[in-house]
Amino acid sequence: MTKVPTSKRQAILDAAKRVFLANGYTGASMDAIAEAAPVSKPTLYSHFHSKPELFAAVIAEQCEVLLVTLSRVQTEQPNPVAGLKAIARAFVDLIYAKESLDLYRLIIAEQQNFPDLGELVYRSGPEPVLNRLSAYLGELDRCGALRTSDVDTSSRLLLGMLQGAQHFRCLLGLQPGLSEAEKDHLVDAAVSLFLKGHAYVG
Repeated sequence: MTKVPTSKRQAILDAAKRVFLANGYTGASMDAIAEAAPVSKPTLYSHFHSKPELFAAVIAEQCEVLLVTLSRVQTEQPNPVAGLKAIARAFVDLIYAKESLDLYRLIIAEQQNFPDLGELVYRSGPEPVLNRLSAYLGELDRCGALRTSDVDTSSRLLLGMLQGAQHFRCLLGLQPGLSEAEKDHLVDAAVSLFLKGHAYVG
């Protein structure tokens, strides 16, 4: 299989995101994406064999910055406050971004017609994020920084606090997003509550 150069791959992902958001999953075609990139169809299919695979790659790319932050924090193992705030801020920046909100709406709208799409998307973005966060919390537990008896539940609770009602309001179009000050406040409040619930003494 011929590997697509990084610049071509990025062009395909950028074009796919635009086409998916403009036309929905159903209305987006591989022909339109190839034309928008612009690349030949053989080039497109040499890296992404199908529309579902390409859509999953778009979602994975949206989560890439967050995964890089998680990896960096896990490798450097800073104190829990700094580490969790860095992770929380990257997560908040991701989920409240306009493109992320638009993609989330698209996924929900298409779920009825493409029931496998939800699982594909979950495995491409949210699942790796949760797994990496659980691994980090496990390390904090083992070194005695936090008491975390169930790292998977704790991971979901932390991300859930950062999402919550405000994210739902954004999805419904009741507010455009969060200001930088609102993001800071949300991150500080969620991390503080999380640390207190996990017996952190700083």
